[in-house]
Amino acid sequence: MSRSALMCALVLALCTSVQPTHAQMSQFKGFTAISKELSIRLAPKDAPIELDRFLPAEDMEGLLGTWTTFGAEHSFQNGLPNSINMVIWYVTLSRFGMSIGASCQTPQLEFHPRFAGVLQKLCAWPAAGARADPVMLDFWLSVMGHNAPEEEYVAWRDFFLRSYESKPAAETIAAMTLAITMNPYFLLHK
Repeated sequence: MSRSALMCALVLALCTSVQPTHAQMSQFKGFTAISKELSIRLAPKDAPIELDRFLPAEDMEGLLGTWTTFGAEHSFQNGLPNSINMVIWYVTLSRFGMSIGASCQTPQLEFHPRFAGVLQKLCAWPAAGARADPVMLDFWLSVMGHNAPEEEYVAWRDFFLRSYESKPAAETIAAMTLAITMNPYFLLHK
């Protein structure tokens, strides 16, 4: 076999060995989209949630999926989940969840009146009223929206009813918020 034929065969083998899953992998919605989604669901129109205040360091939002422009081209950068951006999302959304939980005592963010009412009911945790399905479903839908199937809600609800049965409200709500926002149905494009 000639050298050029061998090189062509090698290039062809490398091209065909690339997994098609890369093109099929879900990407993050992006930092700006997640901030906007949370703002629409939880905050009043005139006081959007500034999710960047929960980042572990300044200027990290570019690592969490952002649109960039170069001339007339627009491309989505850093949208594929990897170990670095998953840690940044985890820290950011943990801090965000803790601020939601801490809002039971002292408001940390400005909330839309509907979400404030839902949160107020949940802040009675572990009282039976806070553990009621309508209250938990309202909180789930307030944060998740209708992005996830019912089975996701049921698994989330059952986990918290069982594992956080007697935990304080702030800890429980922080964990609930983190579990929702780290859920692939929330964080990733479909």
